[in-house]
Amino acid sequence: MCLCLLAGCGRTDSTGNTCRAEDEPTVGAEKAEPIGESFRIIQEKPDWLLLAKEEGGSAEVYTLSLRDVELTLDGEAFERNEPGAYQRFPDGTLTGALVEVAYDLVLETYPGQLAEVTAVNIRSDGFDDRCALYLRVLNDLWAVDEGLNSDITMLSVDLSQTGLSDSEQAAVAWVFGGMHDISETMTMSYEELAAEGYLSDTAPEVDGIPHWKDGCLFTITEQNGQDSIHVEQDSKNITGADPLPRTEEKSGAACQLPPAEAGQGQSDFCPVKTESGEPDALQNNVTFDAQKWRSALGAYFFTDCTASRDAQGHWGDYTVGAAAIS
Repeated sequence: MCLCLLAGCGRTDSTGNTCRAEDEPTVGAEKAEPIGESFRIIQEKPDWLLLAKEEGGSAEVYTLSLRDVELTLDGEAFERNEPGAYQRFPDGTLTGALVEVAYDLVLETYPGQLAEVTAVNIRSDGFDDRCALYLRVLNDLWAVDEGLNSDITMLSVDLSQTGLSDSEQAAVAWVFGGMHDISETMTMSYEELAAEGYLSDTAPEVDGIPHWKDGCLFTITEQNGQDSIHVEQDSKNITGADPLPRTEEKSGAACQLPPAEAGQGQSDFCPVKTESGEPDALQNNVTFDAQKWRSALGAYFFTDCTASRDAQGHWGDYTVGAAAIS
């Protein structure tokens, strides 16, 4: 028995290196050199933050426990519970801020958990809470014509046609699913869902109505400053049925900002006058369409939506140009 144990300790891997117990990583954890990386704060909770790695991939979504962690703000000591601690951030929240984290361990869950953290520095510059804006849009879509999603067990959030990074898209989808107790949340487009077999009656030879029996697809598409491909055209290609005419104006929507100027989009500069009469170079607008889709005859659309970002990087409420159903 002893000889067998000794033989096992002396085994070599495919590279010829000897494997030792102390060299093997802990199950469920990935060891790394201590590093400092930049993340976007997607959600703030009393004891933890949800982070998306800046310009990261879809798997680079993490949680950071705030217990026993000393925070700094622009390199200076930061105590979240002190009065006025959040005065540098719009809307009294860290959601949308950038944070630099030095750590040397990632627990392999989803989202991943940053561990053995040695430094957390929150930045007051680079604030952008567009993820929070799109979460409001998704929740507003959820609430209208709720029969489309009242019995679903899975959902997909397609934000691939927005300015969000892959990590931000994945983080928004995860938060949205959690808000509605949907554990199986994806980031697939309609085409990807059809290719993976989630949708029924999508084959060309089937004369049926495409539908998703157990789920609902939520999509936000930015117009990117070019001629908009309106939802009527998209829905005709995807669902096989035209939505109702875009005359169902929503009065009393929770968004009262002025609409974007013609031709303006996500990346277009939109100067806004300050009190002194000078243009504010940090203000811009985004124009987008949003929809939820259950079937060719079961969908709801927000079209020609607009929102504006202020000089601090905070996206306010949005306006809905029109609503339509299919």
